Amino acid sequence: MRTRNIRHISSFSAPIAFLLFISLTIFLPSCASDSAQTISNTAPANSPATIADTFAYPVGSSEFVTQAKDKKDDWFNALDFRKDNHLGEDWNKNSGGNTDCGEPVYAIANGVITYAQDAGPGWGNVVIITHTLPDGAKVQSLYGHLQEILKTSGEVKKREQIGKIGNANGRYLCHLHLELRDQDARDWDKVGGGYSSESGGWLDPSDFIDERRKQER
Repeated sequence: MRTRNIRHISSFSAPIAFLLFISLTIFLPSCASDSAQTISNTAPANSPATIADTFAYPVGSSEFVTQAKDKKDDWFNALDFRKDNHLGEDWNKNSGGNTDCGEPVYAIANGVITYAQDAGPGWGNVVIITHTLPDGAKVQSLYGHLQEILKTSGEVKKREQIGKIGNANGRYLCHLHLELRDQDARDWDKVGGGYSSESGGWLDPSDFIDERRKQER
């Protein structure tokens, strides 16, 4: 009698165990998927690495260079912002000519690359980086006439090399054309023309950098 009951229980338990196994197999991956989706959806829009809390110059061996052609560093601002309707600054080595061809170009602050390609005659290779300031405002930096683009997408850190100084495919002597814009600029997210009598939305790059660069102690 006892043996018969044991067999009955055993034969009854097998289907139940099988059903439980199938239910767990379906349920657990579904939970894992939902959990992963929740983590992805709650990720912060701007991680600390992309906040532009300090700025630096895009050329030279250190974060700061003077605009003057002097002996303090190897660089100078050859064509200033707003001179002859210039919408940026042109950076050259003190030694002149094409001596700065191939020199490193660095991101002026933490940000995200939003444009990186050959922009055609007059520009050559161009990189645009969008920077989110600590207060949430955004500005964009543009680096023109590059000989080579070294990074085409994703996050960049301040003073990370993004390219090399060029001559817009032989159109000019080598130099870096640097622009800085806020969201009022009509050429936001675009390359633009480089010169205009209407400069609303464009910022003086060196003044902006000097106000926000990390001061040495």
